[in-house]
Amino acid sequence: MSRNVDPAHPRPTPFDGKSEYAAWQTLLDSIPYSRHLGLKVQQHNEATLVQLPYRDAFIGNFMLPALHGGVIGALIEITARIAAQREDTQLRSPRILGSNIHYLRSATAQITFANAEIVRQGRRTSLVRVSCWQGDTTAPIANGVVQLLFSTSEKNQDGIGDK
Repeated sequence: MSRNVDPAHPRPTPFDGKSEYAAWQTLLDSIPYSRHLGLKVQQHNEATLVQLPYRDAFIGNFMLPALHGGVIGALIEITARIAAQREDTQLRSPRILGSNIHYLRSATAQITFANAEIVRQGRRTSLVRVSCWQGDTTAPIANGVVQLLFSTSEKNQDGIGDK
């Protein structure tokens, strides 16, 4: 079931009148785990980056010290989700169908960045490639590919009935 949209009276969006930066930050702030992690948006050379601040609580191996892989995985999945959601013209909240994450090197105790590239954005699904690094963009610590599903029912577009 699709919505009837009157082109003469477009539906207001949470991004109206906001910069790309502010729109991404609005999406990040709408995800509780994103707020818990303290994720922030940054602009860098025409790209929108997601920044994960360093916290001792994120350390998975205190001997190295290295960030926990689950924190890196969450950064990748959340970055993919907001990138796909930002590109969706119907402002639907996507659900993750699957993710494939490659941990390339140890993530040290410092600020981590991620950026997303939409590989394919369809009517119902999206495929997003994400890269994470610390300091040097040419030396990624992890990368991943996330497949997302957008709801097609009117009931779920409003967030009603989501569990």
